Amino acid sequence: MAKRTKKFRIPKTKRSPKPEPRGRKQRSIPRKRRLGISDVRLESAFRVFSRTKDFKAAARSIRVSEKRFRKAALKRLANRKKRRTLAIVRRLPRRMPIFTEGRLLGIAVRVRAASLIGRHMAAVGQFLKTNDPKYLAEFKGRSVKDVKGSIFQFETDPNVLYRLSSAGNEPFEEIYRIVI
Repeated sequence: MAKRTKKFRIPKTKRSPKPEPRGRKQRSIPRKRRLGISDVRLESAFRVFSRTKDFKAAARSIRVSEKRFRKAALKRLANRKKRRTLAIVRRLPRRMPIFTEGRLLGIAVRVRAASLIGRHMAAVGQFLKTNDPKYLAEFKGRSVKDVKGSIFQFETDPNVLYRLSSAGNEPFEEIYRIVI
């Protein structure tokens, strides 16, 4: 049988604290854990994922681990499982043009509001081609809410729409831009 030995603790001597180097202050608050992935980086990774269908490549493109990217994707966006694959449905806000209060504005809206605005702009285009106000009847008194909660009424006055349409348009890429 082996002999038992006692382990003794050697008491630590008190040392005077080292002086801090000049220019550096001692942190009084603990560092916070890294938060999730920013929306800009996530959108970039989703673009890669939509091309390659590979989580690892998408995570590598924004320099995070695959596990962390999956967790962020599940947290921020709606996902559906289809036969062991993960389909990502992106529901990020979009900047859309809208005719409201006698002017053309670009507002950031969610998916459903973007659909309604698109229908309104298509109806305005049909009205301007045919001169028939029946296309605008659906949108009289209707409004849409942007991501900040502001409400914008749809413009249905024919004279105002003629004036606004002759003013000029933005390029196509600027109209349907994803806002993060």
